[in-house]
Amino acid sequence: MSATINSMELVYADLLTPGQLMEGDLVEIDEIIVDVISIEDDATGDNYTITYKNDYGEEDIFLCDYEHMFKLYVFVEQEEE
Repeated sequence: MSATINSMELVYADLLTPGQLMEGDLVEIDEIIVDVISIEDDATGDNYTITYKNDYGEEDIFLCDYEHMFKLYVFVEQEEE
């Protein structure tokens, strides 16, 4: 019987516009991977306010337009023996 250890690796998955983001997504903002808390658009749908949390638990906002692209990251399970 072999022992296996499972580890999680953060990998780049896709490019998304603000309209495609969901709460809980891990995206890159200002070269830092952050956790999306909320996404709000204005009445026209042209401008977005993204609220996010960094690794230190600090919340901040990011303002962008509908054409901005975010790098989406996901955790992938890696098996090690």
